[in-house]
Amino acid sequence: MAKVFRFPICTWQSAPDTITVRMVDDGYTEAVVTADSKKDAVTQLKEYLAYLTKAENWRLFDPDFFDPKLRVLKFSVLPEYNISPRTFPCREAVRFRLPCITGKREAGSPVAFLPTLGVFFDYHREDSFQQLAIHIAQRQLSGKTPAELSRFLPPGEIKLDQISVTLKESSEGPDPWEQRLKPLPDVADHLGAGGFRRVSKTWEREREVNELVRLLSEDSSSVCLVGESGCGKTAVLIDAARRLERAWNTGGGEKPRRFWMTSGSRLVAGMRWLGQWQERLEEVIARISSIPGVLCIENLMELTRLGGSTPESSLAAFLVPYLESGELRIVAEATPTEIDALDRVLPGLIDRMQVMKLQKFTPDQSKKIVTRAADFFTQNDKVAFGATAAERTHDLFARFQPYVAFPGKVIQFMGNLVDRAPHSKRPEITARTVEDGFSETTGLPDFLVRDSRALEYGAIVDQFQEKLIAQDPAVETVCRLVAKFSAGLNDPNRPIGVLLFCGPTGVGKTQLVRLLGDFLFPKRPEKERIIRLDMSEYAGYDAAQRLLGTAAGEPSDLIRKMRANSFSVLLLDEIEKASDEVFDVFLNVFEEGRLTDSLGRLTSFQSSLIVMTSNLGAGSSGNLGFSPGGETTVGEVDRSAVLNFFRPEFFNRIDQVVYFSPLNREAIELITRKELNEIADREGLAAKKLDLEIDDEVCRFLAERGFDPVYGARPLQRAIEETVTLPLARWLAQSPGLKGKTIRVSRGEGDDEIVFE
Repeated sequence: MAKVFRFPICTWQSAPDTITVRMVDDGYTEAVVTADSKKDAVTQLKEYLAYLTKAENWRLFDPDFFDPKLRVLKFSVLPEYNISPRTFPCREAVRFRLPCITGKREAGSPVAFLPTLGVFFDYHREDSFQQLAIHIAQRQLSGKTPAELSRFLPPGEIKLDQISVTLKESSEGPDPWEQRLKPLPDVADHLGAGGFRRVSKTWEREREVNELVRLLSEDSSSVCLVGESGCGKTAVLIDAARRLERAWNTGGGEKPRRFWMTSGSRLVAGMRWLGQWQERLEEVIARISSIPGVLCIENLMELTRLGGSTPESSLAAFLVPYLESGELRIVAEATPTEIDALDRVLPGLIDRMQVMKLQKFTPDQSKKIVTRAADFFTQNDKVAFGATAAERTHDLFARFQPYVAFPGKVIQFMGNLVDRAPHSKRPEITARTVEDGFSETTGLPDFLVRDSRALEYGAIVDQFQEKLIAQDPAVETVCRLVAKFSAGLNDPNRPIGVLLFCGPTGVGKTQLVRLLGDFLFPKRPEKERIIRLDMSEYAGYDAAQRLLGTAAGEPSDLIRKMRANSFSVLLLDEIEKASDEVFDVFLNVFEEGRLTDSLGRLTSFQSSLIVMTSNLGAGSSGNLGFSPGGETTVGEVDRSAVLNFFRPEFFNRIDQVVYFSPLNREAIELITRKELNEIADREGLAAKKLDLEIDDEVCRFLAERGFDPVYGARPLQRAIEETVTLPLARWLAQSPGLKGKTIRVSRGEGDDEIVFE
């Protein structure tokens, strides 16, 4: 059965003997044809649409531009000459009368198109249309010389028309091409499929796309695209593949699909027995070479850890002879660290490929990408992504995640904001929207994300001292680092900080770590704020390997948690119990904020605060965690023991050693009072509006009973639960109607008796 598609088009005379026909629909931005006559141009346009459905396996979509009307924009543009590093504007402006086509989408929202510039955009109100359209046109034409502007001068006459395209719907049943290429379609997807149309644009990567097109056109060798994760390797590959397929498929007859994307996991999926995946891979190679085509690999490093127990027996090793003979061509993706690892584990693979590097974007390029992405979302998603919001997005990522390669995660973040905007009744993405979204994504507090809400050092100290008793010097040391991070003065290429907490057991080291997690990452779920490693588990001969992952390449618990939650506090508990090889692993983490495993996969620690705890030197005075007198003495921790234990190269990478003092009796009583007051805030009492009035004698009794000279204040909470909380629960159960009262807690006549009344 045939289906008829009717699309609006515009035509104009672009040269004395040349007619240009362009489709008026942002789903077909490349549908523009120039020919000697309108008839020839329309015929070529119809052939192009038919080509899309056959050669690239795309289906035509119904038009989304209705009731087109022709308008004219009148404005001026000042030409300029750019002679680096200076710009020289011309004296006289060029007057433009630019054609503009307005219409409505199927949903009823207004849309506009500048045909000579090839720019579509949505707008909301008619009264602001003229100003918005002129702004967009001037921005497209700015920075051009007079000669360059002359190419955009309005044509003599532009007309609106319509074309009809009749296509036969494919009958149900298997695709003959896919049947002929089996098992290739089972393990790979053609790059012309609709799913790949959603891949990010190749903004600021035009040079790389052209270079890849040249390599694949002029040479029969394979190519490895090398760049950081998220820098746009896949987008460059897809753009180049589409251009090449259109250039190659110019003859008549069937149009082969040349580029197929797959991964190591898909190639071995379902293969259980020895020799199965080898047989499948031989068939895939035979089919892809018969087209002839190119096999695109999402992750080259993945091939070295699948198929066998070692890289020499892996998928990658199996492909090497086929690459060497030229029977197989591949385009693969890898990061720089993965390339270094491949040179070590399987050097023959890289030797058979041309390496094409995608350089890191400059700050100016990064800003342009964010701006173009904001314009793209504004034009295509009916959400106004303002320039201020785009600038704020760039600034936040540049400050808090400078290690993230543009544009991958940045565009993904912007897309998430756009997706949420209609549901949150925010048709406009503002700088505040960006800040809220970034805070939610990273877990960072508002005072860090919003520069206008920065906290002073004194306010930070007060918040910590209110919750950690009798450790003022330690709190002040930690707060200085927090204040430096808050001011944006920390080294972006290292972790937020590397701290070593030294002191007796039970004096508040772990409590201060919790406070840091709550303060720096309050928007994170509580269990995700701290990643804890018990370093006594990393004392064996294989500790360093277990810290990185398994021999087969599976990441360790630490690596998995850090990749899933880079904004966190990493707690290395009892660091002195780890092996020397583990210390060597952390040398690079402390210095550069990143960790590379044996397969070249990189894990970033640059958004993490690393805290080590230790009891080194705490037993030299003979009393652990407790000062028997009424006052705390200075120097209970033997600092020379700490300095002598660690190697100089390890110790020098620590930002600050924080010493904790033993607790005196007054401090223990204050901690006891704080713990008892927190009982009154528990849900069972708050729901019944019950208050607690606790006698000082009860505090002194619990302080004496709950403190242990070896374990410090750790047993205190257990003593409070057994002596106060559980008896209080039994007492409340006997008085179910008690509400809105104050319960007095006092000592009874017995040694351990607590009375409630």
